Amino acid sequence: MAKKEAILLITGAWHLPKHYHKLISGLQTKGLRVICERLPTNNGVVPPNATIHDDVQFVKDIVAKEVASGTHLTVVGHSWGGMISSAALTEFAVDPSSDKGGVTDIILIAAFIPSESDSLAGMFGGNLPPYLVSQPNDTVIWVDPIEHLYNDIAPEEAKWADDLRVAHGHTAQYTSIECDRVAWRDIPLTYIVCELDQALPAFVQDIMVSKVEEQGVKVRKYRLAASHSPFLSIPGKLVEIVMEVLSSHQL
Repeated sequence: MAKKEAILLITGAWHLPKHYHKLISGLQTKGLRVICERLPTNNGVVPPNATIHDDVQFVKDIVAKEVASGTHLTVVGHSWGGMISSAALTEFAVDPSSDKGGVTDIILIAAFIPSESDSLAGMFGGNLPPYLVSQPNDTVIWVDPIEHLYNDIAPEEAKWADDLRVAHGHTAQYTSIECDRVAWRDIPLTYIVCELDQALPAFVQDIMVSKVEEQGVKVRKYRLAASHSPFLSIPGKLVEIVMEVLSSHQL
């Protein structure tokens, strides 16, 4: 019996599913069902009323429903999505050959790779970088967001993406994940380094990948000449990578 496959796309902080419309439609044209929901921490409420734990539980609930119906999920996480996928998915690990539902792969795009009990700010040494500024209302704002997030995108589209962004909380970014075992220890990991990234610089991405590999975990790696937002600038390349990972199940 053919297994059901789907993609679960976990967005970055400040970003909505609409930001990923090119990637979503590209995957759908390949016949894939794509699940991409607005995260609780991206609900736009000021002051923020959701934390990383809300995002983790939100994703767990989505995955549990899919697993119960026998779906094999490939989880694609962008940026903040690496925090959520690492904390949420361990219990759902499944081999692609299994008839049971579960998560077969994690693909991270310019994303954080936390270990147990890490926070996003903690991965920067305990403080957010200077281009992320915490506000009295518990939000965090960007200094020159277009340059940091959308530096390889045409000005009109970059402005559209920037205008679409929503508030994200200081507390969420300083709160540690809570899990006994991060998912990349048990679920095959693919990492896409974005070499033109001005938000999470490529050398930081490389350091995170190296730390994972030093723990004996094999990482499938790709490098793209792209900003922090390749889902807007070169979505076709991301689709190719996802399809390559899915095709590897047949080998």
